[in-house]
Amino acid sequence: MSGEGLKKAVLDKASAEAEQIVSRARTEAEGIVSAARERAERAAVDTIEKARRDAEQKRSRAISSLEREVGLAALEQKNRLLEEVFLRAARQFTGIPARELKEVYRKELDEINLDGATVQVSRGARGEFESILGGRARVGEDASIEAGYVIVSKDFRLDKSLAARLEDVKADMRSELARMLFGDAT
Repeated sequence: MSGEGLKKAVLDKASAEAEQIVSRARTEAEGIVSAARERAERAAVDTIEKARRDAEQKRSRAISSLEREVGLAALEQKNRLLEEVFLRAARQFTGIPARELKEVYRKELDEINLDGATVQVSRGARGEFESILGGRARVGEDASIEAGYVIVSKDFRLDKSLAARLEDVKADMRSELARMLFGDAT
Protein backbone atom coordinates (compact mmCIF):
# COMPACT_ATOMS: atom_id res chain seq x y z
CA MET A 1 0.00 0.00 0.00
CA SER A 2 1.10 3.41 -0.81
CA GLY A 3 1.56 6.21 1.65
CA GLU A 4 -1.57 7.83 0.33
CA GLY A 5 -3.62 4.64 0.71
CA LEU A 6 -2.26 4.06 4.16
CA LYS A 7 -3.12 7.57 5.14
CA LYS A 8 -6.63 7.15 3.76
CA ALA A 9 -7.09 3.85 5.57
CA VAL A 10 -5.91 5.36 8.85
CA LEU A 11 -8.20 8.35 8.34
CA ASP A 12 -11.14 6.13 7.44
CA LYS A 13 -10.54 3.99 10.50
CA ALA A 14 -10.14 7.08 12.69
CA SER A 15 -13.30 8.56 11.18
CA ALA A 16 -15.22 5.33 11.85
CA GLU A 17 -13.96 5.21 15.41
CA ALA A 18 -14.83 8.91 15.85
CA GLU A 19 -18.34 8.19 14.52
CA GLN A 20 -18.69 5.32 17.02
CA ILE A 21 -17.47 7.56 19.85
CA VAL A 22 -19.87 10.33 18.81
CA SER A 23 -22.69 7.79 18.49
CA ARG A 24 -21.97 6.36 21.95
CA ALA A 25 -21.68 9.89 23.38
CA ARG A 26 -25.03 10.80 21.77
CA THR A 27 -26.64 7.68 23.19
CA GLU A 28 -25.17 8.36 26.64
CA ALA A 29 -26.20 12.04 26.44
CA GLU A 30 -29.73 11.06 25.41
CA GLY A 31 -29.85 8.62 28.35
CA ILE A 32 -28.57 11.30 30.73
CA VAL A 33 -31.02 13.86 29.34
CA SER A 34 -33.87 11.33 29.50
CA ALA A 35 -33.02 10.38 33.11
CA ALA A 36 -32.67 14.07 34.04
CA ARG A 37 -36.02 14.81 32.37
CA GLU A 38 -37.68 11.94 34.28
CA ARG A 39 -36.17 13.18 37.56
CA ALA A 40 -37.26 16.75 36.79
CA GLU A 41 -40.80 15.59 35.90
CA ARG A 42 -41.02 13.53 39.12
CA ALA A 43 -39.69 16.49 41.10
CA ALA A 44 -42.22 18.79 39.43
CA VAL A 45 -45.07 16.36 40.20
CA ASP A 46 -43.84 16.03 43.80
CA THR A 47 -43.54 19.83 44.12
CA ILE A 48 -47.03 20.36 42.71
CA GLU A 49 -48.47 17.68 45.02
CA LYS A 50 -46.69 19.18 48.04
CA ALA A 51 -47.95 22.65 47.12
CA ARG A 52 -51.49 21.24 46.76
CA ARG A 53 -51.26 19.53 50.16
CA ASP A 54 -49.85 22.70 51.78
CA ALA A 55 -52.60 24.80 50.21
CA GLU A 56 -55.25 22.32 51.42
CA GLN A 57 -53.80 22.37 54.95
CA LYS A 58 -53.75 26.18 54.96
CA ARG A 59 -57.32 26.24 53.69
CA SER A 60 -58.40 23.73 56.36
CA ARG A 61 -56.67 25.75 59.09
CA ALA A 62 -58.27 28.95 57.83
CA ILE A 63 -61.71 27.31 57.78
CA SER A 64 -61.18 25.86 61.27
CA SER A 65 -60.06 29.24 62.55
CA LEU A 66 -63.07 30.94 61.00
CA GLU A 67 -65.41 28.28 62.42
CA ARG A 68 -63.87 28.82 65.90
CA GLU A 69 -64.29 32.58 65.58
CA VAL A 70 -67.90 32.20 64.47
CA GLY A 71 -68.54 29.71 67.29
CA LEU A 72 -67.02 32.05 69.86
CA ALA A 73 -69.03 34.98 68.56
CA ALA A 74 -72.21 32.89 68.75
CA LEU A 75 -71.30 31.76 72.27
CA GLU A 76 -70.68 35.36 73.35
CA GLN A 77 -74.06 36.37 71.93
CA LYS A 78 -75.79 33.47 73.69
CA ASN A 79 -74.07 34.38 76.96
CA ARG A 80 -75.21 37.99 76.57
CA LEU A 81 -78.77 36.77 75.95
CA LEU A 82 -78.58 34.49 78.96
CA GLU A 83 -77.33 37.30 81.19
CA GLU A 84 -80.14 39.52 79.90
CA VAL A 85 -82.68 36.81 80.79
CA PHE A 86 -81.35 36.63 84.34
CA LEU A 87 -81.26 40.41 84.66
CA ARG A 88 -84.90 40.52 83.62
CA ALA A 89 -85.69 37.76 86.12
CA ALA A 90 -83.98 39.78 88.86
CA ARG A 91 -85.99 42.88 87.89
CA GLN A 92 -89.19 40.85 87.94
CA PHE A 93 -88.34 39.42 91.36
CA THR A 94 -87.71 42.84 92.80
CA GLY A 95 -90.89 44.04 91.11
CA ILE A 96 -93.11 41.52 92.91
CA PRO A 97 -95.63 43.40 95.04
CA ALA A 98 -94.39 43.81 98.62
CA ARG A 99 -97.41 41.98 100.04
CA GLU A 100 -96.75 38.87 97.89
CA LEU A 101 -93.03 38.94 98.56
CA LYS A 102 -93.65 39.30 102.30
CA GLU A 103 -95.90 36.22 102.17
CA VAL A 104 -93.23 34.21 100.31
CA TYR A 105 -90.61 35.20 102.91
CA ARG A 106 -93.01 34.40 105.77
CA LYS A 107 -93.68 30.87 104.41
CA GLU A 108 -89.97 30.20 103.91
CA LEU A 109 -88.93 31.52 107.32
CA ASP A 110 -91.77 29.76 109.21
CA GLU A 111 -90.23 26.41 108.19
CA ILE A 112 -86.78 27.22 109.64
CA ASN A 113 -85.60 26.98 113.23
CA LEU A 114 -84.18 30.44 113.83
CA ASP A 115 -83.06 30.03 117.48
CA GLY A 116 -79.98 32.23 117.96
CA ALA A 117 -79.88 33.20 114.28
CA THR A 118 -79.48 36.57 112.63
CA VAL A 119 -81.36 37.32 109.42
CA GLN A 120 -79.38 39.70 107.24
CA VAL A 121 -81.53 41.77 104.87
CA SER A 122 -81.08 44.61 102.39
CA ARG A 123 -80.93 48.19 103.62
CA GLY A 124 -84.34 49.52 104.47
CA ALA A 125 -85.97 46.08 104.82
CA ARG A 126 -85.32 45.64 108.54
CA GLY A 127 -88.81 46.72 109.69
CA GLU A 128 -90.53 44.43 107.21
CA PHE A 129 -88.50 41.41 108.30
CA GLU A 130 -88.92 42.21 111.99
CA SER A 131 -92.68 42.02 111.46
CA ILE A 132 -92.33 38.75 109.50
CA LEU A 133 -90.10 37.16 112.14
CA GLY A 134 -92.04 38.39 115.17
CA GLY A 135 -88.97 38.31 117.42
CA ARG A 136 -87.84 34.75 116.46
CA ALA A 137 -84.44 36.06 115.26
CA ARG A 138 -82.32 39.19 115.20
CA VAL A 139 -82.46 41.25 111.99
CA GLY A 140 -79.40 42.98 110.56
CA GLU A 141 -78.85 44.99 107.41
CA ASP A 142 -76.25 44.11 104.80
CA ALA A 143 -75.61 46.51 101.90
CA SER A 144 -74.45 43.65 99.65
CA ILE A 145 -77.91 42.07 99.71
CA GLU A 146 -80.09 43.52 96.93
CA ALA A 147 -83.21 41.59 97.88
CA GLY A 148 -84.05 38.50 99.91
CA TYR A 149 -82.22 37.51 103.06
CA VAL A 150 -79.33 35.51 104.51
CA ILE A 151 -79.73 33.52 107.73
CA VAL A 152 -76.58 33.25 109.81
CA SER A 153 -76.53 30.86 112.75
CA LYS A 154 -73.80 29.05 114.65
CA ASP A 155 -75.05 25.81 113.04
CA PHE A 156 -75.72 26.91 109.47
CA ARG A 157 -75.80 29.70 106.91
CA LEU A 158 -78.70 29.88 104.46
CA ASP A 159 -78.41 32.35 101.59
CA LYS A 160 -81.80 33.26 100.15
CA SER A 161 -80.66 36.56 98.66
CA LEU A 162 -81.66 37.46 95.13
CA ALA A 163 -78.13 36.75 93.88
CA ALA A 164 -78.11 33.28 95.50
CA ARG A 165 -81.61 32.50 94.20
CA LEU A 166 -80.55 33.41 90.66
CA GLU A 167 -77.41 31.28 90.98
CA ASP A 168 -79.57 28.36 92.17
CA VAL A 169 -81.86 28.82 89.17
CA LYS A 170 -78.87 29.00 86.85
CA ALA A 171 -77.43 25.80 88.33
CA ASP A 172 -80.78 24.01 88.18
CA MET A 173 -81.35 25.11 84.60
CA ARG A 174 -77.79 24.76 83.33
CA SER A 175 -78.33 21.56 81.34
CA GLU A 176 -81.69 22.72 80.01
CA LEU A 177 -80.24 26.07 79.00
CA ALA A 178 -77.26 24.36 77.37
CA ARG A 179 -79.63 22.14 75.37
CA MET A 180 -81.72 25.15 74.32
CA LEU A 181 -78.68 27.24 73.39
CA PHE A 182 -76.38 24.65 71.88
CA GLY A 183 -78.64 21.83 70.79
CA ASP A 184 -78.59 18.23 71.91
CA ALA A 185 -74.95 17.34 72.62
CA THR A 186 -75.60 13.61 72.97
